[in-house]
Amino acid sequence: MQGLVRFVLPSVLALGLATWAFPAGATHNADSHSKMTEDFTSPNQATNSDLAFWGDYAFVGYYTGGAGFPPGTGPRGGVRIFNISDPASPSLVRDFACDGAQNDPILWDRNGNGVPDLLLLAVDTTMANPNCGAPRVPGGTPTGWEGVRVFTMSDDPANPFQTITPVDMQYADCGAHTITAWTGFAEDETNPRLIVYISSYPLGAGPTCGDTEFANTANPYDEDPPTGPLHGVIQVISVPLNNPAATTEIASPRITYPGDPDGRQEWCEKGLCSPAFEPAAVACHDIVVHMEHNLAGAACAEQGQVWDIDPNTGIPDTLNPVSVGDDEVSSGGTGQFPGAVDFFHSVMFDNEGEVVNWVDESFGSGCPTMTTYQARPWNPTGGSHKTGRMFFSDMEGNFLSEFHVGDVRPSTAAGEYCSAHMGMAVMGIQKDLLVNAWYTGGVDVIDFTDPSQLEEVAWYDPVRNSGSWSAYPYTGPMYSTGPGIPVYASDGVTNNGLAQGMVVYRTIVQKPGKPRLVDHLNPQTMD
Repeated sequence: MQGLVRFVLPSVLALGLATWAFPAGATHNADSHSKMTEDFTSPNQATNSDLAFWGDYAFVGYYTGGAGFPPGTGPRGGVRIFNISDPASPSLVRDFACDGAQNDPILWDRNGNGVPDLLLLAVDTTMANPNCGAPRVPGGTPTGWEGVRVFTMSDDPANPFQTITPVDMQYADCGAHTITAWTGFAEDETNPRLIVYISSYPLGAGPTCGDTEFANTANPYDEDPPTGPLHGVIQVISVPLNNPAATTEIASPRITYPGDPDGRQEWCEKGLCSPAFEPAAVACHDIVVHMEHNLAGAACAEQGQVWDIDPNTGIPDTLNPVSVGDDEVSSGGTGQFPGAVDFFHSVMFDNEGEVVNWVDESFGSGCPTMTTYQARPWNPTGGSHKTGRMFFSDMEGNFLSEFHVGDVRPSTAAGEYCSAHMGMAVMGIQKDLLVNAWYTGGVDVIDFTDPSQLEEVAWYDPVRNSGSWSAYPYTGPMYSTGPGIPVYASDGVTNNGLAQGMVVYRTIVQKPGKPRLVDHLNPQTMD
């Protein structure tokens, strides 16, 4: 779930995140790895975004923003479906074309036969209309569409996914950058349903999102009054499993930044000044839910927060955070995390819901990544700061530790960008292990059983600098021969032309406890 995908190609290039390639004689000239081997790749020359899993199947969202391609060339977008019954040798079942960034997926098996028959895709690109074949249009197009597409799928185990049928298209004011499923009502006998949180933010204009566009009341797809220029909400939809076509928005909880000196994410403070960008944001990028404890961890751009979820509604109490995570620099000295955080991108819990992992997506460059801050009243000297780290805290918000892959495996090669990005904890084992993607820094596994004494127990840092987006441990199908836990990664975020598609790593971690075999994994849902 990439942090800054709302921008169009010229803005990506301005950030230096698009067309990197290693020059001749680059110092980073060999794969670096420990206890991880690369068993499978599926090149497709696109940004491969998030992954979702059900039974023997992996769904990989993808899209192109032009990285590595001239405008109008290369594949566009959709979701690729793989049979992963043998993780060492997946096979492509279907490539379903449906353009729109980011195409982050959520799956559900409504019939209980082990094959998913419900698919949700997040769309954070302004389209002319909700249909899969719609063209992309400029972000401020008053009649444009962006949001969540809902599909039903044929689930014949012998020949699955032959039909994928759109049944509902939910408009979202700032688009759907990421989506997260809260599954507390999925087994309700009278009204089974998924509660889905939509996170997004006004980095660029949208039909009803942005500095002036929020005042647009003529959008044909928006049934609710548009929110303000800084957005300031998450949106919550209910997806009835018996009738997904009746999906509705049920709430739009407000977001604030308690204790923040200016109460907003100011892009320019962190070097992201561009006429293409909106001036600020109050919004969330990503939300993780811990179902056992009814907790939501929210990465909300300027600040990280933990919320209680009402078990009777599935709606989080966003205005009364259980815990707040913030950095010293942008908070004016009140934050508990040392140094600077560019952008609270994602959050993860440990298995017991006692430790919080906070991820910063850097706006800078290098390995480790560095960002130059502009002076502000709460940071009068500005200056250069190391960014792109992950932090660990307890539920009271007390800082416990930090980690950056560039601190242990620095690289001075041209085009290196090793910010933390997207991952997930391994659920149902005796240790706390975190799998994470680090753009050109590859994929790793961190043991945070003792969160004050972190140990990186496995990694794979490939020589190609196509960029890893997300990485997930899925212990549904296991290897038929040989040891190891499969870790699935999506690739191509920094250079579409070098993209390796879905990548499967065989991961050998010492004494993790016997992994619990699971039958599904939706991104950011600790189910």
